[in-house]
Amino acid sequence: MNTLKGTKTSLAFVAKIVHIALEAIVKNRNRSFLTTLGIIIGVAAVIMTISAGEGARLEIEKQIEGLGVNMVMIRAKQEPRGGIVVRVGKPITVKDYEMLQQNAVWINRVSPVVGLGVRVISPWGNKNSFVYGVSDQHFDIMALQVISGEGFTLADVKAAKKVCLIGETIREELFPNLDPIGQEVRINTVPFTIIGLLEEQGQFMGQDQDDMVVAPYTTVVNRLYGDVNFNSMLASAIAEDHVEDAKQETIALLRESHKLLPDEPDDFEVMTQLELMEITGQITGILTILLAAIASISLLVGGIGIMNIMLVSVTERTREIGIRLALGARESDILTQFLIEAVALSAAGGVVGIGLGVLGNFLIYKFTGFFIPTSYTSIVIGFGFSAMIGVGFGYFPARKAARLNPIDALHYE
Repeated sequence: MNTLKGTKTSLAFVAKIVHIALEAIVKNRNRSFLTTLGIIIGVAAVIMTISAGEGARLEIEKQIEGLGVNMVMIRAKQEPRGGIVVRVGKPITVKDYEMLQQNAVWINRVSPVVGLGVRVISPWGNKNSFVYGVSDQHFDIMALQVISGEGFTLADVKAAKKVCLIGETIREELFPNLDPIGQEVRINTVPFTIIGLLEEQGQFMGQDQDDMVVAPYTTVVNRLYGDVNFNSMLASAIAEDHVEDAKQETIALLRESHKLLPDEPDDFEVMTQLELMEITGQITGILTILLAAIASISLLVGGIGIMNIMLVSVTERTREIGIRLALGARESDILTQFLIEAVALSAAGGVVGIGLGVLGNFLIYKFTGFFIPTSYTSIVIGFGFSAMIGVGFGYFPARKAARLNPIDALHYE
């Protein structure tokens, strides 16, 4: 019975301290709001930054998955040197392409890729764009749909015919309100006949996938590129569960094509879609962490603001503290009171910041169409940091208040 009574008394005492702390905050509501503003902005920034990173990761994964799940990418080995990426291995050649075509068991389609920037000219305008020289199998590998006209054939590739397909951006700018099928377009100085219009692809990693021209690689190499070698090759495994088999087979065949000795490293790179997704996930994760770290600086600024205003509050209420100490309040009571004030300010800022962050994500989606899922992890991190800052930056002023000498405090003017 005595234990229960003591517990009730302790709870009542704690409630009283909390009441006094909150009363002090409400009494100076304008100052309290300005104090928490740094926390509000910091928490909102952290939530929006982490959520934006998660949204970017999901969007990239979605776009990569849209290409299929059994693609294998091959290119010459590259390394960054002097701020640029340079080729350090042998180029991808026709011999490599034929080696895969004729000997691969786990690969059912393969296409060279030759890409370069060009000037595309029509009777209604001109623009800078990209042309990609590929084989007839490229459309199946990349899951490209032809919504009007038709794709080119193996016969077109062998004959190096001057035919091409264009993306929606090219159609809108160079053939406004017109059917481009059968029209002639000049790529640099070479005339091509448009035989197909590609399905709209949208953006991929910041690049407009509809701002391109696709033509037989033989035509691009002979008429535009000026080099018999390729930028890269794309292949597809016969099934999703044989992607790794296709990768290992590709490595073995290319090593044979390049006449590499057993102890020599690969002078080419082979990557699957799963590996590409993992790499892009790591990149977006690192960028998200860096941006969140920058955003959290405002939380530290907010914490400094809380410490500053709590020190001012201790100075203003020195006489009040002295009276409480003289009436029997313990140092721990004073410490608890001011610590509760600091944590309450910080927590209130955290709650408002969470609401502002969620609202910010919604507004970005509404006005840009870019979906940003509000991450529960970001909410926990934002609110957790705000509470920690309240304790960390509020402890010093609270400790200073608790250690005031009652006699000196009573004489303070």
